[in-house]
Amino acid sequence: MCDKVKAKCPKSSFETCRVNCSKYDPPAEGCDPVVRNALSCARDAADLVCANVAPESCAKPFRQITACASGQKTETEAGPTTAALPPGFALYENAQEGVRAPMPQGAAAEGNALASVKHSEGAVYSIRKLPRPEGKLNEKLFLKLGMNLFGRCSDKMKMGGMVDKPGRTSINYTMKCPDGSEEKGLFWATDKALFLASVKGEAGKLGPTEAFLYGFEAK
Repeated sequence: MCDKVKAKCPKSSFETCRVNCSKYDPPAEGCDPVVRNALSCARDAADLVCANVAPESCAKPFRQITACASGQKTETEAGPTTAALPPGFALYENAQEGVRAPMPQGAAAEGNALASVKHSEGAVYSIRKLPRPEGKLNEKLFLKLGMNLFGRCSDKMKMGGMVDKPGRTSINYTMKCPDGSEEKGLFWATDKALFLASVKGEAGKLGPTEAFLYGFEAK
């Protein structure tokens, strides 16, 4: 959302947006999907404003945050709905592995991937399950893992957005390969396994990666 603010607003608005990220409080228990839905709405809203207020078109999703926190049932408790997904996307779910994520339609197991599918622009969206690394999970360990997995593509790997809380440690990454292709992905470790959600394709043609990577969940 801050990237959208940066593109259309004064520098001071972007800086204020980033400060707000550092002040983010975790949602009430069970309200994570509701909060994600509201923030995603604001990020994609055509009427996103430069002030620290919710876009008018997203008033209802933001009201649902308050409703959820007070124990009221909301429309988004069941997770992303078909209407909220990008065109051509569907909610992939693997109950056995405890994984779900918005992906281009047609995602299915392929090779060593739990799910893989090619987007209309040519990028490949995939989810893989890997052995969970030993030791404390931190950025240095994930970087080493990436170097082992991606070879020369990891030469220009950047990581950020690490989340470390009970039952989940995750970090996002981006990288550019020697052949000119790009990859964006997410390492997500549970107490028992490590999942890798990734999108790889021609530079500038990866499709709606945010919906996939920020909508990914594993238990």
